[in-house]
Amino acid sequence: MKLKMNIHKIKCINNLEIEFPTEKGLYAITGQNGSGKSTIVACASSVFFNMRMNDYFGKTDEDAYITFELGNSKRSWKKTDHKWIKASDGVMNIKGFYEGSLIFGNRFRDTSYDKLRIIETIDANKLIPANDFIRKNLGQILQGDSNFYEKLWFVSSNYEKFDGTVFFYEKNGKRISQFHMSTGENLLISILNSLYIRNNDRANLNKPCLIFLDEIELALHPSSLKRLVHFLQEMSNQYNYAIYFSTHSIELISGISPANIFFIERHSDNSIEIMNPCYPAYATRILYDHSGYDNVILVEDDLAREIIRRILRKECLLNNRLVHVLPCGGYSNVIDLADDVVRNNLLGKKASICIILDLDIKTNAENYIAHNNIANNIPLNYLPIESLEKYLRNKLVKNVDHTLFRRLNDYIFQQKSLTEIINDYTQNNNADNDNNGKRFYKLIDTELRERRKDRNELIEMIVEYLFEKNDDMIKRTTSFLTTQFKNNNF
Repeated sequence: MKLKMNIHKIKCINNLEIEFPTEKGLYAITGQNGSGKSTIVACASSVFFNMRMNDYFGKTDEDAYITFELGNSKRSWKKTDHKWIKASDGVMNIKGFYEGSLIFGNRFRDTSYDKLRIIETIDANKLIPANDFIRKNLGQILQGDSNFYEKLWFVSSNYEKFDGTVFFYEKNGKRISQFHMSTGENLLISILNSLYIRNNDRANLNKPCLIFLDEIELALHPSSLKRLVHFLQEMSNQYNYAIYFSTHSIELISGISPANIFFIERHSDNSIEIMNPCYPAYATRILYDHSGYDNVILVEDDLAREIIRRILRKECLLNNRLVHVLPCGGYSNVIDLADDVVRNNLLGKKASICIILDLDIKTNAENYIAHNNIANNIPLNYLPIESLEKYLRNKLVKNVDHTLFRRLNDYIFQQKSLTEIINDYTQNNNADNDNNGKRFYKLIDTELRERRKDRNELIEMIVEYLFEKNDDMIKRTTSFLTTQFKNNNF
């Protein structure tokens, strides 16, 4: 199931429609500065969070709105007579929490000099021991030591009219209030406290629960960030959370599936494009963590990557060299990223790079290179490999491969059959105009998510099948790669 959101005239976003999967897992919303990531996250959180709209979004046009759809239920915030009015149609069966920016996040909302003075003189008998879930995970994530914080307390929000819970910890006999903690400690205590409350409220694990975290890497060391990601993955699996990060961090993005990465691209006319799935290499536009390789091969998608990886292993082409096959998305993404790598020498002098694209977009790629005046002498080659989307449409709909159809239907699509999916596609999705196969794949992806299955399962089965039948595509690809490596052509 997906939460559909439409944003109209909110801050830097004029009009945007986006769908958020509600299945458990880690998701990333990324893009360059000013692309609208934080606005998207803040707007999305208003589906369950009654925020002060004027404070969060500032001055907006009188026809501004945010609308949501989840199944048959609808919810909206609309500007009417200078006020934001909330409306619902049906029960929006969803929960969640939001950890926002430095200005509007939970961790600093109580800060003032008067409250600082009050909190520093609070009586010890007003303090309540915090749950070990918060104390131990605070130490484990920040320091790698679950008992780093000897004692952790909090003061109730009823005391001195604080808006939220205020924490204290004791270290080496000294008591430190939350107002004197580091930004990272503040951030993590807020997240852990919200998680603790939400965990105890998960009476029905089938109810969707979305967690939005805005640029948490600003306050955390990379090692702490990695431990936090591991911890949140465990929480997601245990409590069925869909956890969304708004982030620039390569540490965060590199561990997230391309299907769960939303790249926000703002164009020169101020329009916004959302790329999903998006590969981490393109989302970060940085390759410094691959600079130790001898050869880097940039390809379009994960199907091409897995085919090439298997050929390299099968033909023993990896001897005495380190090779990285990196999917980047569509052909323009591959070309742009390769050009960026060469111009900025991101791989160093010893490494070499080549581009391998799908043969069916050869004309488009050549036109793109000419139009953008790209001249970097990077070896560019074409393989007879279709994208996963085109391959599935061709083999399951247009020219049906009965063996592949039966294998996928029996082992992956055991509840809603491929026959049902294809009937839906041909009758309701304008199939004749779906040349790139994306509409067909969207139906397949929806079913995979419903059954808690993964795109990688599909790819693994397709690649296994191609190699079993010694497909012509595999033969030609093997011949090409063998020649390139033996002659050291890149």
